[in-house]
Amino acid sequence: MNLNKRLNDAKRAGRTRVLRNAFVSLMLAAFSVSSLAQTTTYIVDQFDPSGTGGNSYAGGHIGNVWGNWFGGAFQSLVWDSASDANTNPASGSMKITANFPVSTDQFEVWDGLSAINPGLNGLQFTNFQCDVRFAAGSATKSGTFGNLQFGIPTPSNGQDYFNGGISVPANNTNWVHVSITLNANTDPNLKYITGVLIHIWGQELVGPSTLWVDNIKFVGMAPINGTATINYTNTQQRIDGFGASSAWMSGSLSTSVADLLFSTNNGAGLSLLRTHIAPDGTSWETSIAQQAQARGARIWSTPWSPPIAYKDNGSVIGGHFVSSAANYQGYAAQLANYVASMTNIYGISLYAVSVQNEPDYSATWESCLWTAQQIHEFVPYLATALSNNNVASTRIMIAEDMNWKWDLAATTMNDTVTSNLVGVLAAHNYGSSAAPVTQFGTPCPKTLWETEHYFGNDDSIANGVTVAQEIHSFMTVANANAYHYWWLTGSGTGSIADNTANPAKRLFTMGNYSRFVRPGYYRIGVTNNAFTSISAYKDTNSGRFAIVAINPAFTTVTQVFNLASFTATSVTPWITSSNLSLASQSAIGVVNSSFSYALPAMSVVTFAGQGYAVSTNILISGATRKNHALVLTWNATPGAVYSVLRTNVFTGTATSWPAIKTGYPPGGAPAGSLSYTDATAIASQYFYRVTSP
Repeated sequence: MNLNKRLNDAKRAGRTRVLRNAFVSLMLAAFSVSSLAQTTTYIVDQFDPSGTGGNSYAGGHIGNVWGNWFGGAFQSLVWDSASDANTNPASGSMKITANFPVSTDQFEVWDGLSAINPGLNGLQFTNFQCDVRFAAGSATKSGTFGNLQFGIPTPSNGQDYFNGGISVPANNTNWVHVSITLNANTDPNLKYITGVLIHIWGQELVGPSTLWVDNIKFVGMAPINGTATINYTNTQQRIDGFGASSAWMSGSLSTSVADLLFSTNNGAGLSLLRTHIAPDGTSWETSIAQQAQARGARIWSTPWSPPIAYKDNGSVIGGHFVSSAANYQGYAAQLANYVASMTNIYGISLYAVSVQNEPDYSATWESCLWTAQQIHEFVPYLATALSNNNVASTRIMIAEDMNWKWDLAATTMNDTVTSNLVGVLAAHNYGSSAAPVTQFGTPCPKTLWETEHYFGNDDSIANGVTVAQEIHSFMTVANANAYHYWWLTGSGTGSIADNTANPAKRLFTMGNYSRFVRPGYYRIGVTNNAFTSISAYKDTNSGRFAIVAINPAFTTVTQVFNLASFTATSVTPWITSSNLSLASQSAIGVVNSSFSYALPAMSVVTFAGQGYAVSTNILISGATRKNHALVLTWNATPGAVYSVLRTNVFTGTATSWPAIKTGYPPGGAPAGSLSYTDATAIASQYFYRVTSP
């Protein structure tokens, strides 16, 4: 896909179903690490004759990589073999010509929304560099060639510039090295850098301007060991699951494919399935829904269009819903009958039913526009119809906007009567990014689901890491309860699995969440001093926990994990990387509530374990000699594990005493009194201590 097509797609905000957010990478990044300075450099473009991504600059194909996003001042860009910042005769630079007919014009040269794929993390890459020079006679203002800005595109098709820009003096036509410090802590957009912007806004510039750009790169610290603390008592949102849609699929899945998608034993363990409600109130997907439900997934449904009788255009494609009491009542009855038939005929218990898929977007497939007022008026009719059909436990979902925004839900949510009828707030994530939902209260008073997004046809680990990072953002930034990819399967469609004979890596990176973070788990707090993305989750009933770690770097990163307010005897890593797909590794021991692991380059790793409470204020209540052994007794905390320490010299702290038993009892202690027998005790003076863990 060339840049012109990407530009057109961006102007449409990525709304073509197959192409939206499906921008492919055209850049082949060079990655180098300096062992002396411990810095790393990501070279975006050195403008060598060979170009990037198979686009030969010497062959005239630079326009497939770089182009003008917007602005009427732009004239052209070419590869210039005669001008190189390093005076390298075997290289060149990018020459941009512009003409500012009025002082308010501009140009924005870029390399696309996803030229850097996977994106760079600004917590690691903290410096942007390039070289620029202007031609003599270029338009000037206030003794400079104008305000030249560099930046990145944002997920919402916006622009984020690194600083106020640079101004090259009008008497300097030599190469100028640009170095700009980046701070991802103050600018969250920099946590995921996917492209480069080169921008001049006229602001008093009038006339032609020519500049060259070379050696575009990001520089930062080489990956170093990181330390994360997992706080078991810092409980965040409940997790409802992770899934995708079977919309318009029919028939059954093979047993192997159903297991691949939904099994927690030998698959990705997807725990949510979004099905399509046809305009006549039926579904083609009942067999698939039954297979998913049998493997532990929850099923919910969305209509793409009401029957044409309730629309203003006589078609299931496009048009508006027509407001009237009769239409509200009739359509609510149809949806409720659908929910009831799914239960009564097919044995499928629907978790939720949505009012409308993307009610803010008129598409060239089944679709329908609704207003916020119409949704507000319709919700009570739907609640009544569900109750009348004895399926009131099925939650009402609104509004599934195409972006992560809440305009069409606001009227319903701002009315106490109707907001009490809503079970799930949902939205898609096209042209937007994860953000907290605070306009209805903090924390959000309703279950919050992301219900559709799509990342194109790239089945590589780079794409898989991108999907994992978005899930991480929705869990940790938006505090969402659920995340959905667009489609389940379909070769060439960019579905979550794509070709099930050789599944896309994104299926397995989602499985790093869905297989282990099951419905009913809760996210728990994590602090981390590295650029790795780490989130953690617990089951409050069983004590099981899962830590998901994403390493977006091109090198291995050793990560330390400290467990706070709980411990475990071991954790099992499950790795998805370029050569592994949700592959179980040997268990690693947890010592003093801590473990470390070398996260492979470009990987997602889930650490699954059984957690135990940490006991405090341990008092040995009894010490009884039994034959040639000594029996120690103390009151235990349920689930806690203990270490028994023994010394014959009463000095120092407990941690310096030799341990004669650790991880006791296996599986955690029961409530009440706990005993340990030291069979090696002899007739000598010993001192004992008990610690947890």
